[in-house]
Amino acid sequence: MTAPYPIALLGCGIVAGPHAKAIARHDGVAAVGVYDPDREKAAAIAERLGARVYRDLDEVLADRGVEAVIVATPTATHCEVACRALEAGKHVLLEKPVSETPAEIKRLGDTAAQQNVVCMPAHNYIYQPTVERMRRLIGDGSLGDLSSLWILYNIFHSEELAAAYGGVLREVCVHHVYSLIYLAGRPRRATAVAANVHYEHHDFEDQVMIVCELDGGAIANLWSSFAASDPTFDPWTVIYKALGTKGGAAYSWNEAWFDDQGGPAWGVVDYLDGFANELAFFVDRAIGRGEAPLSTLEDALATLRVIEACETAMHERRSGVEVTYDDA
Repeated sequence: MTAPYPIALLGCGIVAGPHAKAIARHDGVAAVGVYDPDREKAAAIAERLGARVYRDLDEVLADRGVEAVIVATPTATHCEVACRALEAGKHVLLEKPVSETPAEIKRLGDTAAQQNVVCMPAHNYIYQPTVERMRRLIGDGSLGDLSSLWILYNIFHSEELAAAYGGVLREVCVHHVYSLIYLAGRPRRATAVAANVHYEHHDFEDQVMIVCELDGGAIANLWSSFAASDPTFDPWTVIYKALGTKGGAAYSWNEAWFDDQGGPAWGVVDYLDGFANELAFFVDRAIGRGEAPLSTLEDALATLRVIEACETAMHERRSGVEVTYDDA
């Protein structure tokens, strides 16, 4: 019998919960240990996983029994923590947003290549069979010429909870943009408009609309809101829809729910399944078989370039901004 693959979890904030559930679901993975500067948080996750609590990051990286790490620390620390892990020979599953600057993403890619280890963005939304099918149907022409792509997100976040994230453009629309790139390729132009509906003490947006122009004339509409959930009979909680000249394809988070108060979407089965599927791909296919992730560091860099173009459009009130990619 093959021993479970040893992995450590770095960072025990909100998103550590779904990662811990994903580890527990994978029979071929074992959590060796957990690290967070807040030892109480680390102990709570470690107890659930039957893992040890590390004193500091150095102890994690010195542990030869750890072959891979999940980096779920604050975004500002991603590059430094992940690069140290890569330099120690550990494979890395790196939470999104991968990093705050293009230079950091390039550093991550260079370090992973130099050490011959995997650095995989945790772009969990696309690791779902229905989304993979949508990509296939778009790519093989089954839908005809792509006309429009819609990605909608509506989950209310209190101001207190949202303060841990910041604005929805960089926090949530990263999912929308990497999904767009995965499904239909890189947009050539982007524009965005944002608003603050219910925050009283923070100066960041709680909803944003992005419109992207694709080669071939298709338009992608990317909407995200922390301002309101959708309680209607056909809710737009998280919806993906691709429409073409010969057909369409759709995906929804509303396929299955259960009651879980651990977080704003912890009872959404498809949300949790994305973490489990992503971890399985990371261990079994990216590390085990040398396959490229469905969304790579190059895609993360392209995603950041689109987000930057949206920020320019918002700040300068421009109707459209050309997206410049590093490898153009």
